[in-house]
Amino acid sequence: MRKLVVVAIVLAAIAGDASATYMLSRGASVIKPLQFVGYVASGFSRTTQKYDDAAGKYVALPDSLQTSTLSADVIVGLCPLSKLEVLAVAPVVSKNQGTKSQLGLGDASLMLRYGLLGGVLPVKVTLAAAVMMPTSAKDLVLSLGDRTTDIGLGAAAQTVKVGPMVAHARLGYWINGKTSDTTKVGNLFEYVVFPDFALGKKASFFVTLSGTLKADDVVSGVNSALSGAGQHAVGGGFTWNPAGPLWLKPKFAVPLAAMSTGGSIPSFTVGLDLWAVIP
Repeated sequence: MRKLVVVAIVLAAIAGDASATYMLSRGASVIKPLQFVGYVASGFSRTTQKYDDAAGKYVALPDSLQTSTLSADVIVGLCPLSKLEVLAVAPVVSKNQGTKSQLGLGDASLMLRYGLLGGVLPVKVTLAAAVMMPTSAKDLVLSLGDRTTDIGLGAAAQTVKVGPMVAHARLGYWINGKTSDTTKVGNLFEYVVFPDFALGKKASFFVTLSGTLKADDVVSGVNSALSGAGQHAVGGGFTWNPAGPLWLKPKFAVPLAAMSTGGSIPSFTVGLDLWAVIP
């Protein structure tokens, strides 16, 4: 068991999905009172394309501007009261761009989750609220966070099992703060929807549609044209319970460039989530 956990942590350090925030990491189920949860949502991507507004499509970035991002959101939490989770999130981020590289802590967060519906109903719904704080260092060669104070609101829903399938929907909305006295980062909406198909009692596979919609930044009270983005992706993966309380979720996603606009996108992302609930 110990060897398996070590192997899983090593895999989590070299793979992941950097396309969404931790708001979408956990489903509608909440842990039981006095239980603890440990979660690593890690990610790897390489940004290779930037949206060309004049051409109306994504074009390749020069090699010197392509950025590799390796990240791991380390989440620890407990359930002090029935249906309520209290979690702390520490993102560890590594970036490489040309000859430049940076490693360190991103913007950390505190999050509350409350199981609103469940039990006898055919659907579970959990609500979430979070605050993201500017804990990443200033004046780095490559930024590891936007260093704004952000408020996040989220919801996760899942149906009861219908045959081998459970349907999931997870949403997040971030009210982003200011990077300076004159500049406010545009708010962000994110989503993922997917069916999950059971493969026996300890495994399942899923296919996903996910995306983000970012509003324009506001500079001196005026919207900064073309600073927003709407990006979408399809993906898939599987969930596996190899032993005891340990669960693994390898996954991947590819961008839907034809349906997306703005910002920069990777060629693909690969991922691995790892979590355990104790006791």
